[in-house]
Amino acid sequence: MLDYAIVGAGFGGIAMARALLRAGVQNFRVFEKAGEVGGTWRENHYPGAACDVPSHLYSLSDAPNPGWTRLFPRQPEIQAHLLELGAELRARGCIEFGWRLRSARWNAEQRCWELQSAAGERQRACSLVLALGGLHVPAFPDIPGRASFAGEAFHSAQWRHDVALAGRRVGVIGTGASAVQLVPAIAPTVARLSVFQRTPAWLLPRPDVGFAPWLQRAFARGPGLRLALRGGIFALLEVLSSALTHRRAGFWARALAARHLRRQVSDPGLRMKLTPDYPLGCKRVLISSDYYPTLERANVELLTTPIAAIESGGIRLHDGRLVEADVLIYGTGFRPMDVLADVEIRGRDGCQLRDDWQTRPAAHLGINVHGYPNLHFLLGPNTALGHNSVLYMIESQVRHIIALRRVLAARGALAAEPTLAAQASWLNRVDAGFAASAWAGGCRSWYLDAAGHNIALWTGSALAYRRLIRQVRGEEFCFHA
Repeated sequence: MLDYAIVGAGFGGIAMARALLRAGVQNFRVFEKAGEVGGTWRENHYPGAACDVPSHLYSLSDAPNPGWTRLFPRQPEIQAHLLELGAELRARGCIEFGWRLRSARWNAEQRCWELQSAAGERQRACSLVLALGGLHVPAFPDIPGRASFAGEAFHSAQWRHDVALAGRRVGVIGTGASAVQLVPAIAPTVARLSVFQRTPAWLLPRPDVGFAPWLQRAFARGPGLRLALRGGIFALLEVLSSALTHRRAGFWARALAARHLRRQVSDPGLRMKLTPDYPLGCKRVLISSDYYPTLERANVELLTTPIAAIESGGIRLHDGRLVEADVLIYGTGFRPMDVLADVEIRGRDGCQLRDDWQTRPAAHLGINVHGYPNLHFLLGPNTALGHNSVLYMIESQVRHIIALRRVLAARGALAAEPTLAAQASWLNRVDAGFAASAWAGGCRSWYLDAAGHNIALWTGSALAYRRLIRQVRGEEFCFHA
């Protein structure tokens, strides 16, 4: 029986595995559904894919990469870095590929999780860590006639590199983070690019620069220089959080976004289409310095008339116009909570996570769930960020899981789960912070469920979250001998 089973080999699973090795735990396994590590960055390989967090902060603290070539790294470079991190675990035999979790059941007598894969393989583990990520299950819009389109159609997270776009009429549905990156990347080669926008996004400039080889060598030889840059970036992004956690403090960010739009878009009509009518932060704030100029290209058109239907030859708008297209690309985001849609998780006394989370996903500190002993989430409910690096959050959670392991050993216990009161208190804290934030601006976003509950975000600073979960408070847990 394993001490730990980790599901997912993205940054979360790799961070957890490295922490266990540092703690002297050798008896664990990472189970990965695909044939390689990478998670989000393995799945999202569309043209222009890049991170919107600066590279030296978008790294694990115990695995720095002094060789980043840009301030904002592109997908191939991030994935290459993940492959390097995964190589050590692979060499140790810590990862099992092609293993898709189908069910996990808590065995109260044996004090362990019984796991089964989609292929029927079985494993047992004392603790289960779900590092499933949330940005890889595509969300498709509910538009009539989607199946009737005669050309090629695919989601940005399922990019078809075999489909040639050069010289063709391409339609991009959606103007979120993925679309803002891929539209500038494909616009120069297509014959005609039609971008269908439902809601404009707040856009801040992307101050991207390259790191010269001499600077990369300096980062490698002088860790202090790299740490100073990392710390400066972190502090700057924490300041940004003030514009989101407190609505009245966001005036400077709104002013910067408005100035960015004025400078980059000369056409008053286009500028009006791109001006949001909701508070900054209510939806994800995007960064780009090439999206706005792309929309002014002669072969690009931004369409804001609602879509009525998709037909064989293109997209029919509500005003009756047919926008012809040879290829349709859905840049319509993800369904974060659907990563567990086909996984059965049964905890203590037969409770099922799918049922318990039907009304609202809830996990104490975003990590542990009442009724599910020794089950841990990385980037669970209400721990995603809208302003800083999620890797910082992941590492904070990994530290908490390791600390809980030490508490278990000190108490002579075999399992732990949060009390229902502690979990409810945490959720009340999350809701109170959200209500006062810009994210509660009244618009629809993937942060919210159908009832308007915040199911995704931590609305405080990343530093505040780390301080909050640094210690394991014994009174917040039930321990099982």
